[in-house]
Amino acid sequence: MKKGFNILLILCAALVAISCSKTKSYTDMLKDEKKAIERLIDENDFEILDDFPKDSIFKENQFVKLENGVYLNIIDKGSDQRAVQYKTKILYRCNMRFFMNADTVIGNYGPHSNGTFPYPSNGINSVPFTYGEYSSSSMYELSYSFVSEGIQEPLKYVGDRAKVKIIVPFKRGTYYDQSKGLPVYYEILEYIFEENL
Repeated sequence: MKKGFNILLILCAALVAISCSKTKSYTDMLKDEKKAIERLIDENDFEILDDFPKDSIFKENQFVKLENGVYLNIIDKGSDQRAVQYKTKILYRCNMRFFMNADTVIGNYGPHSNGTFPYPSNGINSVPFTYGEYSSSSMYELSYSFVSEGIQEPLKYVGDRAKVKIIVPFKRGTYYDQSKGLPVYYEILEYIFEENL
């Protein structure tokens, strides 16, 4: 009887050890993200404003934290033409920086880019999105890695050809960002309304 109990105890211990995973919990990802964003803000001397500037004019290092947690800096408001939710198709050019564990920059921002697929920056694929439609949950769709609520949030405040800087927490990022717990800093993000190309 004692021998059977010992074997059962060893089996239970083995199952517990096997079931323990190296993946981070959601709480741990949130804590790590908070530290990473604070470090990014400190390293770049970003000033976080309490209120949105009345004239929508930001200094280069000023950001406002929006209600959904996205940090926004408007470089250029663009035209007065605003995106219409679920109707306006948008292309974007950007330099996005994954800053949490390593410093990786992906982008298609340059003089010869028209808002095509951010990586590689040779302009082969296009990733237009419709304002209001977020990231795909299928890893085989380009929007899985390149379209999110976070990159669309500034469209409430800016128009066609607008340029912004944003810090997007992973929970407002793409499905890829959410699955990995990766916040993203868009050093520059320009919106191009497809109808105006």
